[in-house]
Amino acid sequence: MGTNKKNKQQPDVNGFSSRPFADFFTFPQISTRATQPSAMEGESVAGQNQWAVGEIEVTMVESHANLKILSKKRPRQLLKLVVGLQNLRLSVLHLNVITDDQMVLYSVSVKVEEGCHLSTVDEIAAAVNHMLYRVEEATAFS
Repeated sequence: MGTNKKNKQQPDVNGFSSRPFADFFTFPQISTRATQPSAMEGESVAGQNQWAVGEIEVTMVESHANLKILSKKRPRQLLKLVVGLQNLRLSVLHLNVITDDQMVLYSVSVKVEEGCHLSTVDEIAAAVNHMLYRVEEATAFS
């Protein structure tokens, strides 16, 4: 006899749980699950000495990219994210925002403009992770 049990998902060390947005990510380039402090001592994420501050998945087709970003809500995070994308020469074409308690999921469609120095999904994911890291740092010091 088999029984089905529904377990409440407990947040991991970084405050993320596998729900409610786990189904939105197929193969994230940057993941908090892969960057636990014990596993990452001295290592870097996409060439940066910092941990992932969210789940980030980027897909590209020609000069268009789709970004899925899951992170904790921070004050002025969306504004700083959009301005940061524009500064990287990534023009925002479409943006969806979904919130759940203290988490936010951004789904962003961007056009990679001429002069953009980011050409791979890994480079874009690393740049977005760096932006989120700066927002988190600014929030911690204010």
